[in-house]
Amino acid sequence: MQKINNKNYKASIFQFESFFHLDFLIDSISSSYDDNKNLSKILNIIDEYSLNHIDIIHYNTNPTLIPFKYYDENIKNKYLETNTNIKNKIYEDISYDKKIAVVYSMNNCLAKVFNINDVVFKHTNYFTRLYNYLLGTLKNLDGFSFFINLSSKTFEIIIFNKTEFLFFNSFEINDENEFLYYTFFVLKNFQSSYKKDKIIFLGKYEKFQKFYNHACKYCEIEFIENDIHSLINFKKHSFSILNENNIRD
Repeated sequence: MQKINNKNYKASIFQFESFFHLDFLIDSISSSYDDNKNLSKILNIIDEYSLNHIDIIHYNTNPTLIPFKYYDENIKNKYLETNTNIKNKIYEDISYDKKIAVVYSMNNCLAKVFNINDVVFKHTNYFTRLYNYLLGTLKNLDGFSFFINLSSKTFEIIIFNKTEFLFFNSFEINDENEFLYYTFFVLKNFQSSYKKDKIIFLGKYEKFQKFYNHACKYCEIEFIENDIHSLINFKKHSFSILNENNIRD
């Protein structure tokens, strides 16, 4: 088969605990690490389109957050000791505003699958992408902002006070009642004024209408109708809870 040479072709891989998902212009494939059939399809796509740049977004790893002004690259493994057994290569992301270093490790399973020469892999932790995206929404916000990213069985909550990052965590849920419990437990711990502060949902979906209806009874809610961070299309995924939630000085 003749290769299609085009240096503009790029692909993204979303790495979860037990599987990964390739997102490309012409196809979208999920595969476990021992699924030879789908692995062959993915490797054929990389070869056929001469992909030389692949972004890997890590959902599978425990990140640790460190204020950038205190970050020491030479002790990256020390930052992860309380979060995970370090057996893999360690990476760090620096947020766009240069305030946070995000340290995490890579799953060796993916490294073995994509042991390919002449392909550049760019690694990013999911939290880093989410944080950088939210930075662009904070200019006109006052007081506490509680961003919530809902998925089928989990949700993430990210809290800013104006432009100051305060908190991030992920929760597993089965229904809207569990969602409300965790959400307002967190808000109460931050002494939120429900009349002043607001919940801002990332995306708006019909399947979560009950969640929105319950939340709006207790506080103001808004939506950023952009689904770029949504995981609702995945039947299963894993994103580990952060060990260090609050990095205020």
